[in-house]
Amino acid sequence: MKTNKLIAEFLGTALIVVAVLGTGFMTRDLGADAALQLTMIATAAAATLFVTISLLGPVSGAHFNPAVSLALFVRKAISAGEFIGYVVAQLVGGFVGAVIANIMFSAPVVSMNETGRFTAATGVSEIVATFGLVLSVLLLIHFEKANLIAAAVGIWVLAGHLMTSSTSFANPAVSFGRIFTSSPAGIEIASWGMFSIFQLVGAVLAVAVAAVLTKKEVNA
Repeated sequence: MKTNKLIAEFLGTALIVVAVLGTGFMTRDLGADAALQLTMIATAAAATLFVTISLLGPVSGAHFNPAVSLALFVRKAISAGEFIGYVVAQLVGGFVGAVIANIMFSAPVVSMNETGRFTAATGVSEIVATFGLVLSVLLLIHFEKANLIAAAVGIWVLAGHLMTSSTSFANPAVSFGRIFTSSPAGIEIASWGMFSIFQLVGAVLAVAVAAVLTKKEVNA
């Protein structure tokens, strides 16, 4: 597997975590109210996704998300070795992104977040958020419209932040990075574990629905 692909997955995931956690710190420092906080984080996440996917998509496919990598592995678009390599790079990127965001805002370099976010409602929200994200990627690839993935994913994540009770984490690696920070956008490790399970469920459902939607009808 080419090293440049792993570097791209690492870099893209790290930059997304920097954007989310950095915006969380900024909203705290500005004293933003809850509504403005949500809007700022959603906008930063969507914009960063658009830029990173646009720039790094030609290098690695710009997964930046174990749920996306899992879906493409199940669809046999990537090998088992590529899947494992991508997920490791994404998780490491999530951690490094948290460290960078912490340093930018003079917070402890690494600290374990204690914000519990998991409930039945947020679990269902993560299924919906990840389902929509992964389905968008799979269908755009299938219909040879990969050039729209950056915009589609960015817009979906922006919408997901505003319409789900979990604020659309939709990514086990980015969620992982959120453990290691005191940013208001952080999450405790137990909630991360549960979120990851529901995110992967959303990805599997997206694979199943994509298979149905793209199945060719055979005329008798």
